Amino acid sequence: METLKQSAITAISQLPETANIDDIIVVLYQTEKKVQNQTATEPKQVSCLDLMKDYIGCVKDAPRDLSTNKTYLEGLGS
Repeated sequence: METLKQSAITAISQLPETANIDDIIVVLYQTEKKVQNQTATEPKQVSCLDLMKDYIGCVKDAPRDLSTNKTYLEGLGS
């Protein structure tokens, strides 16, 4: 996907040599709106850390890391 800068440069380069500043401003405005609409429709990728960051460390008096002592995990899973 093109960035806003790349899209603006492409759009301005397609203007005729007789274009004035008002024509450039219109093209820039239209380009910005187009890029904003494209990015608004693309889903943002979210990691597990992003989803769980508010819950990390929320349990008080818990072992520091359950994976360091396998006895904490006995009886879980298969």
